[in-house]
Amino acid sequence: MRFLIAFVAILGYASASVISPYVYGVNAGDAQAAAIDATVAAQDHARAVGESQARAAEAAVQFNTEAVRQVAEANRDLHENAYWGSVAANQNAVAAAQSHAAAASGVAAAHAGIAAARAAYAAPYGIAAPYGIAAAPYGFAAPYGIAAPYGAHALGYHGW
Repeated sequence: MRFLIAFVAILGYASASVISPYVYGVNAGDAQAAAIDATVAAQDHARAVGESQARAAEAAVQFNTEAVRQVAEANRDLHENAYWGSVAANQNAVAAAQSHAAAASGVAAAHAGIAAARAAYAAPYGIAAPYGIAAAPYGFAAPYGIAAPYGAHALGYHGW
């Protein structure tokens, strides 16, 4: 569109310089100078239009480049946050599993300690303690592994 305007301007200047000698009675030198001036003005106008189009195209390229850079940076930030979030979640899951394993190990050790204590309590008397019931309550033991009269409950001891 701008090219058409420039072309029409050149035609207008050229036609004015060609017709003007007949209308105004201008001599040939003045007509030639007017034609040269019109040509130079038209060329200047066309050059200005071309330069403004080049500046507009350059501004559009710069704007698009900046927009692409901003989108790429936003995507990079999103992916980085997602990555580190998954790393943190995995570390939390591993820590939870280790905590549960330590707790289970502690419970097993506590049960083993209780069983060892019961066995140690019953061992000096040579009495087996099935099901965790101590056969010698309150430090009384029947000699030679003989059960207490009326059973271990006679002294008020209950193993449960």
